[in-house]
Amino acid sequence: MRKRPPLAIYKKTLLNRLLKNYALILVSLILVGMVSIGLNTYWQSMGRGETTTQEAVDMINQSINDKNLQGKTILNGLTDNQDKINSLNSYMDSSISDYLDYSYDQQLKTGNYLFLPSQVKNFYTMYDNIESIIIVLNNYDGYYLSTAENKSGKKDAGTPSLDNTFYLSYPIINPVTSEVLGSFYLAFSKQDIIDSLIHLTTFNGLSAYVFSNTGYPLLAYTEITDKSDQQLIQQQMKKTSALPIQSLTENNLLAHLETPSGFNILVTISKETIIKTVLLDLRILMLGGGVLILILLYLLYHTFTKYSQQVDIIMDSMALVTQGDVNTRIDEQATQFELKELSKGINTMLDNIEQYISDIYKLEIKQQDAHMRALQSQISPHFLYNTLEYIRMYALSEGSEELADVVYAFSTLLRNNTDQAKTTTLEKELSFCEKYVYLYQMRYPDRVAYHFEIDDALKTLVLPKFSIQPLIENYFVHGIDFSRNDNAISVKAQLIGARVEIMIRDNGKGISAQKLAVIQSKLNQQEIELHDSIGLQNVNERLRAYFSPTFLMQIKSNEVNGLTIILSFEKEQKNEL
Repeated sequence: MRKRPPLAIYKKTLLNRLLKNYALILVSLILVGMVSIGLNTYWQSMGRGETTTQEAVDMINQSINDKNLQGKTILNGLTDNQDKINSLNSYMDSSISDYLDYSYDQQLKTGNYLFLPSQVKNFYTMYDNIESIIIVLNNYDGYYLSTAENKSGKKDAGTPSLDNTFYLSYPIINPVTSEVLGSFYLAFSKQDIIDSLIHLTTFNGLSAYVFSNTGYPLLAYTEITDKSDQQLIQQQMKKTSALPIQSLTENNLLAHLETPSGFNILVTISKETIIKTVLLDLRILMLGGGVLILILLYLLYHTFTKYSQQVDIIMDSMALVTQGDVNTRIDEQATQFELKELSKGINTMLDNIEQYISDIYKLEIKQQDAHMRALQSQISPHFLYNTLEYIRMYALSEGSEELADVVYAFSTLLRNNTDQAKTTTLEKELSFCEKYVYLYQMRYPDRVAYHFEIDDALKTLVLPKFSIQPLIENYFVHGIDFSRNDNAISVKAQLIGARVEIMIRDNGKGISAQKLAVIQSKLNQQEIELHDSIGLQNVNERLRAYFSPTFLMQIKSNEVNGLTIILSFEKEQKNEL
């Protein structure tokens, strides 16, 4: 007898090769996708970094322009005519009391009260970003200094200190003679620029530098702890008054602007910081990709292992058959998809073989079995009805009225099923359905409730037999939940105008809105194929043929999450089956 090859031979063939190939393909695709996303994220981040540096330069330039406009406005307010120039000279040349007398005298002569401390103080009210105002006149020692703490200002000796301030300087020109009389310095707060830079980007590592036309550092802002670039810039500016653009480009994204007024604006973003940010952003992707690879490998291995086990089941059964055990059958419940179909085909083949053997070697036994079945089939339905009626009467005699009712209901259902009539009245159809539900109620006491209602005018309405029972049966097969105690179904037949409406409602499990829409759509078609709803298809086609073209079946979800089925048609119009 031919024996089956060892199981190890099968495990080293196609399945393992497919498993390895599929695993390699899936892992490769995931890795390629992760690398592609990573590169795309990197280039997008670099692009955003370049855009951010340019936007920062434009923002700083605009801020300088705005501040420059403020400075010119303030300077013009202090020096735009000879009287104001004279007032400045008087302030620098006199004591404060003499200057106050001078201002009053000028007011009497010209009608304008020009008092420098008051004028300067008003500018702080107009512009909230001013830190200090300095006026230096060439013909006088010392200078005028006004600060946010001392807005009226005072005269100080020596040279003004401008360290660590963001200032703009302007020459003071006599409007009559065009002679340069001195210098005007306006120091602004850096905080508005710094706040704008902070809100401009999501990157860490942004640095911004502003130098005056004389190379003086007006702004040096950086978000990184490494100060090497900042030191390089400051050293280069002190030596050559030029920015080290080439050196900075190696490790930074940068944007540079030299304004027409001589300001040097430089903004940089560290490439290393961008790379760190990208890697930080991609950590979830990399972690998710790794987890996905592990899950896919596990599922692939599990799937192929399960498939291999199902193939082994088939091969083991075939090995037993080759050894002469023709009674062996493949367990179809242990196989799936095409292997299940293959198992069914093999089992069918084995059944046929066994049948052929039985036909040859067990003909006599088959003949005896056929004879016995023939005798059994001679029992007439009338005998069954009489027997059931005897059981019912015996139950009544024993006081078991509930059992008698069950036997009566079952007997009535049996008579109705064996009756060859094609049509019935609506009253009889609902009576048949009520007994059908009653049997379920007896089977599951205190779990099923039902209610049937019919208009008197519709009791004699003729319709095809078994028109409503399949719809109720559907509820007990698919919709009812026997673990609940509040299952309920109702049937109401009423006459609305000239139309008959039969409504079947339940509080069962219902069906999804998507599937309900598909079923309703197909019910409205002339040709319907409801493979998952044979009862609906049968009822719809039979009633449509009988009451066409007025018949309409509607199915919808109701407020208790169950289904409502409505059958409606014109009472007068019908066609014979």
